[in-house]
Amino acid sequence: MRVVIVDDEPLAGDRLRFLLEDIDDVHIVGEAEDGEQAVERIGELKPDLVLLDIQMAGCNGMEVASSLPSPRPKIIFCTAFDQYAVRAFELCAVDYLMKPVSRARLSSAIEKACALNAGEADTDVDRIARQERMTPSRFLAKRGSKFVVIPKRTCCTGDWTED
Repeated sequence: MRVVIVDDEPLAGDRLRFLLEDIDDVHIVGEAEDGEQAVERIGELKPDLVLLDIQMAGCNGMEVASSLPSPRPKIIFCTAFDQYAVRAFELCAVDYLMKPVSRARLSSAIEKACALNAGEADTDVDRIARQERMTPSRFLAKRGSKFVVIPKRTCCTGDWTED
């Protein structure tokens, strides 16, 4: 399984790398330190699985997960914040791990990811992302070789205003 680690905390990224060393058939193919970098690396590397932090500068992990095109990699959120769990599972996360991530929980989550049928996960996320309540408030756009966060704007009486 090809894995990308996305975390803005170097110690958390180090811990995930260390824990993944002992898991057979798992290969770290890339890393990212923020949401924009994550979208870029995931698009370039086409991983099977993303270990994704939630609170990061710029674009957060939820926005990354909801903006990925099909075919989407499986996602395991790794965060210190429990309040995002429901939203994570609405985005069809494979699992939701609390930091500091334990070896047993990470192994269990990766086993679950390996067992999933990728086609089913893609269909569910696409369907959920189209629901009106899941309309994003910001978008990612590519400018040159980088991604930037663009706030959503609405049209009101011919003028463009931010929400």
